[in-house]
Amino acid sequence: SSFIAEQKNTHMTHIEDKVIYGGVKGTRDAIMALRSLRDMLGGGDGNVSVKWDGAPAIFCGTDPRDGRFFVAKKGIFNATPKVYKSDADIDADTSGDLADKLKLALKYCADLGIKDVIQGDFLYGPGDLKTKKIKGKAYLTFHPNTIVYAIPASTPMAKQVKATKIGIVWHTTYKGKSFETMK
Repeated sequence: SSFIAEQKNTHMTHIEDKVIYGGVKGTRDAIMALRSLRDMLGGGDGNVSVKWDGAPAIFCGTDPRDGRFFVAKKGIFNATPKVYKSDADIDADTSGDLADKLKLALKYCADLGIKDVIQGDFLYGPGDLKTKKIKGKAYLTFHPNTIVYAIPASTPMAKQVKATKIGIVWHTTYKGKSFETMK
């Protein structure tokens, strides 16, 4: 019901990095976030969000220049926006695991009806989901970046995740008449 208007989100800072890179203001921001977490866990009002940590960052949506669906990496906000509308476009600019993930996003996100431009983190694709025992219990796991995510294997959520082709956590929407002016 409410939105925050911000600049382009090409990096999200972890709380511990706010202290190191943000100086006094970053330290104050980190303290306020930890106080909010404390308040929420204590039963009071608190506002806590989760930063999912996948890789790579994926952008996709409708190209405002021609109305065609695209996927992109952070180069979307270059002076000359770099977007991919076919597997050939991806192959011409990337390779390896990055190319594979961009092709999967292009294939599976094109039918979602995305009208604006959205940004998310790629969490898993074919072969990334594993079943592992953690403290004697079975979990469905995936490890997209620095964090291993674990879902109890016998839950409806694990069943739902297993039924998907890819996993992307979406976190930011951009609107505007051009890539250069999107907010």
